[in-house]
Amino acid sequence: MRTLLRRWLPRLWRLPIQKKRRLVDEVQCLRGDLDSSESIRREAESSVARLLGEKKEMEERLGSVEAKLVNAEAEFVANFHNTEAYTNFSDYFARVGQQEVLAALKNDYPNFDMGTLEARFPPPDAGSEDES
Repeated sequence: MRTLLRRWLPRLWRLPIQKKRRLVDEVQCLRGDLDSSESIRREAESSVARLLGEKKEMEERLGSVEAKLVNAEAEFVANFHNTEAYTNFSDYFARVGQQEVLAALKNDYPNFDMGTLEARFPPPDAGSEDES
């Protein structure tokens, strides 16, 4: 900086006054631009810091929600046998199995009356008695 001033200072003294004023105005304008760009940079840095904080908070919330979902899923799987869906599912496949046994009995014992067994074990598509 000093060498720059030593080199240009004598030249500046020789310049006309209007040119010196123009140069001073340009320097002041550049300083103002520099100040405004620094304030913009500071605002941008604070915005970035704020956004990073919000991102971290959202990631923590997402992790919390994911943990709750995993726990809920594990709870559902652990207690699936107590749900209505499981009861309907197991009843359906139990009836399918019963129908297969009845079909095998009909083939093996064609003279045996299967009416009582068929009434006791209805086919799966007949539905349960409590369905409307």
